[in-house]
Amino acid sequence: MKKFYSLLGVTSLSLLLIACNGDADTSEETDNETDEETTGQSDEEDDVAEADDDGEMTVEEIIDAAIAAEDDFQSIYSHSVMTTGVDGDTEADVPEEETGVAQEEELIEYIYHHEDGSVSNRMERMIDGEPTEYTAGDSEYTLTYTEEEDVAYRVEQVDVEGDPADVNVRENQFEQMMEDYEVALEGEEEINDYMTYHLTFSDEEEVRHYWIDQDTFEVIRLENEHAENPFRITFEVLEYELDIDYDEAFFQLEDVIGDDVEIEDRDQDEHLEAEIEDIEEDIEDEDE
Repeated sequence: MKKFYSLLGVTSLSLLLIACNGDADTSEETDNETDEETTGQSDEEDDVAEADDDGEMTVEEIIDAAIAAEDDFQSIYSHSVMTTGVDGDTEADVPEEETGVAQEEELIEYIYHHEDGSVSNRMERMIDGEPTEYTAGDSEYTLTYTEEEDVAYRVEQVDVEGDPADVNVRENQFEQMMEDYEVALEGEEEINDYMTYHLTFSDEEEVRHYWIDQDTFEVIRLENEHAENPFRITFEVLEYELDIDYDEAFFQLEDVIGDDVEIEDRDQDEHLEAEIEDIEEDIEDEDE
């Protein structure tokens, strides 16, 4: 059964992939790249650096397994942290008060793929000192609620061509990067008790790091490098579990939205405008 990548997965990966252009010169080439062999494959495949010939997986095999993993699980729980900020070692012209300052968001996500191909998802976003933000929904509606507020917002999903369950966002992203960047297997590393493959995607200006669980081929950590743009994003999974059961009410936020909370319907444009206004107000509050 084809699966639909959740809001968090799409947002996290997309933010990392478009936020910065990194510096490929800071990435060290491994001995495996020196021993790379050409096998008469397509030009795209020829650019993929392979691991040595001792039975270990090649970069291409790791990526193929990661793409396939996106279609294999029925449900997932994940607890992760996203850190954004300005590199303290940057030489770019950045206000001193912003250099080295990072914001950390704790994210908890649940995804469930139903037998009919529909998908339910729920995300909890927590920043220290601020109320928890909840987002839940399916292919028709998204429900958003901020802790302690008296209104929750229900937004109809944007219509897309085809069945969302047939979209593999991870496949699209990996294929695009394999076309645009040199790919290398940097080695194996343990991240939060998960043994991972460390892959890099680089060109003359940028490096994108991926750490992929060797057992399930889920992405455990994402990180970017850039010499010109000091903005950094790190996304790291602290723990996760596959194929667990959920009650449907859990994806309607019934455990956090009280009977006294009003549910207000919004269209996409109205909701986006409100979100932008909230961000602008937060920036103004910080500047005061």
